[in-house]
Amino acid sequence: MARPSRTYEVPEANRVLPRVRRLVGQIAELSVQLPELQDELRIAEYKTRREGATSEEADRFEQATAAQRATEDDLATAARELEEMGVVLKHPVEGLVDFYSYRNGELVELCWKLGEDRVSHWHRIGEGFPGRKPL
Repeated sequence: MARPSRTYEVPEANRVLPRVRRLVGQIAELSVQLPELQDELRIAEYKTRREGATSEEADRFEQATAAQRATEDDLATAARELEEMGVVLKHPVEGLVDFYSYRNGELVELCWKLGEDRVSHWHRIGEGFPGRKPL
């Protein structure tokens, strides 16, 4: 594994948690919305491609395209902000992230999930959520 861009001590991870919580909440919400927007766009595209499509259907296609692009852009921006902080997004819909840290000299991941009050779990690299242990 390549050296992580940033490591956190538990108090540091908890200090940045308000920003992480905001970004992860946004990512989770947008990740749920995106499939619905993609379905709307497919339907609108189908309706505009058929013969006799109305201007209302063409407008709906343009709106659906713009909504999907905006959602994808917002999602990418929030994910990039997390990445710049050195926080690893593990599951966008569940709001699961890891912070690289050292525990007894070993590189590990501090594990936090949307809805938790603070960073209070860790796991070894590769163990993932099922390997979570309390700090």
